[in-house]
Amino acid sequence: MAAPQLMRTHRVLIGVVVAGVVVVAGIGFAGSYAAVRELALQKGFGNFSYVFPVGIDAGICVLLALDLLLTWIRIPFPLLRQTAWLLTAATIA
Repeated sequence: MAAPQLMRTHRVLIGVVVAGVVVVAGIGFAGSYAAVRELALQKGFGNFSYVFPVGIDAGICVLLALDLLLTWIRIPFPLLRQTAWLLTAATIA
């Protein structure tokens, strides 16, 4: 069975959704970066406080991507997802 053809309206709506996701993700990253960097400065991380928030967010993305990949190839490892959730909770807190 062939995949359904996307009409121009569908493509425009997909573009709008993707643009919205990018904007919301950018706002979330900026807020997260500022908050985590400020906390890292308070805890005495020094110059490392500039890259620490990026490491946390990259860690979340990598752990979730690896969890999806392993689940897709039928080797689930739930600790990856739970660790990503822990990093997310730490960022929010």
